[in-house]
Amino acid sequence: MNSYQKRRKDPKKNLEIVEEGAQSDAARNGRKAEEILTSYIQSNEDSAKWVVDEIGEISYSKTGAKHRAGIEKPDVVLYDKQSGKDYGFISLKCCKDFKTAFNQIKRCSLTNFCKEFGASDLIRLILKKYTYGRKKLLPNGRSYTCKDLKALRLFLNENRKVLLASAFTGQAKKTKANWLLLHQWTFPDWQRNIARSDRSKLISMEQVIATFNDIEVSYTKRGTITFGAGVTLQRKGGDRGKESANDLQFKLRIKPLLEALAKSK
Repeated sequence: MNSYQKRRKDPKKNLEIVEEGAQSDAARNGRKAEEILTSYIQSNEDSAKWVVDEIGEISYSKTGAKHRAGIEKPDVVLYDKQSGKDYGFISLKCCKDFKTAFNQIKRCSLTNFCKEFGASDLIRLILKKYTYGRKKLLPNGRSYTCKDLKALRLFLNENRKVLLASAFTGQAKKTKANWLLLHQWTFPDWQRNIARSDRSKLISMEQVIATFNDIEVSYTKRGTITFGAGVTLQRKGGDRGKESANDLQFKLRIKPLLEALAKSK
């Protein structure tokens, strides 16, 4: 009986590892989906034609595509085969279900975050508690003063557009993602569904960013930074305790974003 109880207890200690494994599988599928979509456009597959048609700059027969690996956007670049000119920069988010999807859209170290967005020493110290210290941003906690929470919120709201633009479109000036392509993949044979328009949403980044114009950055009841419309800024976690687990990451819930986009039309 005692040995059985021990076996029952062990999985609870490994919940984070199990969750990390599931997230890794989803990330691998996402990267594979990017490669497949790029190859479809390269070979002018009929299933991917609608993507190029909706962007509507170069005809599909004259369009090529490049896949960009790594965490920086865009994931897929469209170009004119004749001139070699890039014209469509796509951030691709692949998930199993739009209703429950919770995808990373940007991550960076605390040092790089503060450098990119010009955060003061005070903001850096607050965010260090939030990431390295795993302290939730709660007004009734002992980790932050009301002044701290107000200062961080002011910083985030003053830099809201810049923060969101970097999260959704990337940092590079010449290759910023100007389209967001959301895609649902399903088992089995999920690879065969890549690029199907009935499982996808192609949205201009201008429209995405515009949905946040009137939304104030705030804190959730659980002490997480939220930009509204499904976007949060939080500690990355996972990575089995490596230094990268303390990175800051922007995460996106697709369903609230799609609902906000529908209301803004």
